[in-house]
Amino acid sequence: MRCQICGYEEAERRCPRCGRWACRHDWAGEHCAACEATLCRICRQNFSISTCIVCGRPVCEKCSVRRGLGRICINCLGASN
Repeated sequence: MRCQICGYEEAERRCPRCGRWACRHDWAGEHCAACEATLCRICRQNFSISTCIVCGRPVCEKCSVRRGLGRICINCLGASN
């Protein structure tokens, strides 16, 4: 079976989050590279839903607060108080 991310290399592992088969080049620790790229940079547990309007990090709903049309992460929110 080919890697479902690059489509070229032989797949070696199945991602526990999304179920994609990934090759050794598209494996990032505990998840495939696609899931790793979309994880929240604060908690690293949930998928991100937006980026922080201050620092630009991908954040999940739990780790951010809506501000107007955007979201601000809890770290930047704490720093501004």
